[in-house]
Amino acid sequence: MKYGYMRVSTKDKQEFLRQEYILKDYNLDKVFEEKISGTKRACNREEFEKLLEVVAPGDEVYFESMSRMARSMQDLIDTTNLLAKKKKVKVIFVKENLRIGGDNGLDAMGGLVFHIMGAFAQFERDLISDRTKTALAAKKAQGVKLGAKQKYLDEDVAKVKDMASAGMTYQQISKNTGISIATISRIINKQ
Repeated sequence: MKYGYMRVSTKDKQEFLRQEYILKDYNLDKVFEEKISGTKRACNREEFEKLLEVVAPGDEVYFESMSRMARSMQDLIDTTNLLAKKKKVKVIFVKENLRIGGDNGLDAMGGLVFHIMGAFAQFERDLISDRTKTALAAKKAQGVKLGAKQKYLDEDVAKVKDMASAGMTYQQISKNTGISIATISRIINKQ
């Protein structure tokens, strides 16, 4: 059997179109797809676990690129070894043009290329993380408020504080305002 695995990091902004386009020519029997961060280890992702349950020796598993399987070098190595050595399946990274496992295994040159390409994937992830941290620090320095937008207006917050000062319980305040008890607790304890 030939399987595919596609992953995007965010639920709202990213789609599978690019990966579908690249994998369409491989006549895959089944494709597993999920929207989850690549920083979560491959073997701890729901759809990837389903893939692991169905693969059998001799099967092939296609990835558009190494970064779709894993974003850390260690996870890439561990997961590839799990598939190729333990599950005895062939792992194909289309973008990197690498085939690992199966009858021919991975020769010395293929192993070197695999590790170099994996290191580049890790490096790319680290660069993205560094750029994000720098951009957030710059916005913070400019006075831009980061984080989720305030859900309740200042007058809602004042109302909650007044009710609490009047001796009302969190449950009573919640019933009167429609604001959750957890939010009421945060408002009152924020001082």
